[in-house]
Amino acid sequence: MGNRSSSTAPSSSTKSSAGEEQGDNENGGDGGSGLYLSPELQARINHDFESRILQAEWDNYRMSHLERHRQRELSWSTRVNEIRKRSETLSENARLVHQKLDDEIDARRARLTDLGTGIEHDIDRLRERFVSDGAATTPSMGECLDVRADLSRCYNTLRDDGECRVFVQKLDRCVTDALRGTPTTSS
Repeated sequence: MGNRSSSTAPSSSTKSSAGEEQGDNENGGDGGSGLYLSPELQARINHDFESRILQAEWDNYRMSHLERHRQRELSWSTRVNEIRKRSETLSENARLVHQKLDDEIDARRARLTDLGTGIEHDIDRLRERFVSDGAATTPSMGECLDVRADLSRCYNTLRDDGECRVFVQKLDRCVTDALRGTPTTSS
């Protein structure tokens, strides 16, 4: 780099402080411009030139590095915004689903409460229907005893299913009659 064509070794002629050669023609010089640069000046020029090249390359590298950094930051902020939007969307969807589930739970609880109230009303109505003179006429331990024993015996011996159904019907009739207060005929 630098001026390579200039001679690095001084000729035998006298030199001025500016580095010019005098009397090149007299000393058998090459007939050139007569300019001579001292090795220190050439080194300084080369160093300055290389420093400028290095500085330019460094500036280019810094600019490209800063540009890549800006692009990464922009890409990162874009991703962060996308993730935030996606998170907000998912949160909103989850909130809506939870609200829907809460509403459905409330509706089912209300329905269960209504059913419970209806069942209580039906129980009260049945109690009024089957209670006479304030005393419940539930079958006592002795009522339908023979039919219960026959049904138990049928299940224990595992006889024909049809025969056991007959005992179930007899027991049902006996209990219904006992609740109504009509006399039971065991047959």
